[in-house]
Amino acid sequence: MSTRKIKRFKISTRQKEITRKVLRLGLDLPAAGIDSEIALARFVVELSQKLDPGTVYEFNENVLWDLGSEIAEGQGMFSACAVTLGKNCTDFADSLSPAKQLISQTVLFEFLRTATLFVTDLVKEQAEKEECEALEPQFIYVPKLGLAPEPKLFKDSPRLDPQSAEKILPELLKQVQAEKIDVSLENGKIIPQATVVFIIPWQKKKRKGKK
Repeated sequence: MSTRKIKRFKISTRQKEITRKVLRLGLDLPAAGIDSEIALARFVVELSQKLDPGTVYEFNENVLWDLGSEIAEGQGMFSACAVTLGKNCTDFADSLSPAKQLISQTVLFEFLRTATLFVTDLVKEQAEKEECEALEPQFIYVPKLGLAPEPKLFKDSPRLDPQSAEKILPELLKQVQAEKIDVSLENGKIIPQATVVFIIPWQKKKRKGKK
């Protein structure tokens, strides 16, 4: 299977859900110049218009990528994935006041979560066609977006330790051809900032009646 690339796929704004999440965090909306829930919802939509999402993902079956001993899946079946929201959205967030930056970074994390789930669903469909099951994603790289809290998906999923991740990121980005979505590694950091890299292991489905 060749690398699959999707650029500018549609990300649902989920503005009501994201607005509720931001409100639950108790962020200082008045300090950000946001005086109501409606104004916050409008800001979520405004931020969504700055997105330029893209993804590349590559299936590996027993091809020995140079991942060393850092990750067991390097010797088996898995999909390696990179997902980005593009550069414009974080440039826009960085241009805002500190209070509004924190709100925008929190919202961007939610958009990144939605984009990641979109890709994991695609991989699950791909695995189903091959009579396999896609397992829980293991995150290799999750960005820091200011002081914004990570969504549960990133916080609670398996994650490679930073030292091991740093070793294998160059090879993973090379194998998925991350340059196709303008993603690169510079001084140990991934550009654009709002980017995640992860692996989804596959396993063969057990046939009914066989143990």
